[in-house]
Amino acid sequence: MPVPQAVEQLRLVQVLSDSAAQQRPLVLTHHGPDGWRTIKSVFSGGSPESRTLRVSGMIEKELPAKALPGVGMTLGGSFRLGHKKFMFCAMVQGVERHSDRLELMLRWPDHLQQLQRRVYERAEPPVGSVVAVRFWRDEASSATERKVRHGQLEDISAGGMRIKVSETGDIAMESTYRCSFTPRPGRPAIVLDAILRHRQAVDSGRASLGFQFVGLETTPEGMKTLDRLARVVTQFQRLRVRKMPAT
Repeated sequence: MPVPQAVEQLRLVQVLSDSAAQQRPLVLTHHGPDGWRTIKSVFSGGSPESRTLRVSGMIEKELPAKALPGVGMTLGGSFRLGHKKFMFCAMVQGVERHSDRLELMLRWPDHLQQLQRRVYERAEPPVGSVVAVRFWRDEASSATERKVRHGQLEDISAGGMRIKVSETGDIAMESTYRCSFTPRPGRPAIVLDAILRHRQAVDSGRASLGFQFVGLETTPEGMKTLDRLARVVTQFQRLRVRKMPAT
């Protein structure tokens, strides 16, 4: 099944303990005053006996303290292992900053979810279908920045999507946007947060925007949204395969 699957406790302990011992890379996400941020990190220690997990992340030297995760905040973590992607959320118990590095002490996660990596491969909407996307900035300080913009879905995965837009003014790179779209007719809209990572000019003054979904692993509601995304991606992939011409 492509949907997120809970990892049973013995497997959880093994995966996290091995990750800590081998210092596997992971990505942390946290929500700050200016939206979501991601931190490229590595496991650096911890154990189920101590109920702690240590993580070391790289940050910009000039990043203000208010933009960093603090004690008591809940962070999301994701990492790859084999053909699966694992996700967890954990509360911050301690923070130490060293110039461009952040040392975090996290509470040992009680839950670990896994997804097949194939749902992180891009899938285009079915031929002939048009999926409209609306996006806006919730944390913006002005009405202009909070303006609702419109685009058309080009492709999607469980990790992000590309949309084509005709208007690119005031669209800020590396900013968090709230996105809403209905990939399957008759179903409720999917609403989530995403960071604008890429912008590429295409034809007739239009642009292709690449968004990375963030924060889904930090709440039960987010995991339900990730479940829906995985199902949508799988359906799109299957429909594309069925409509490929025979060789």
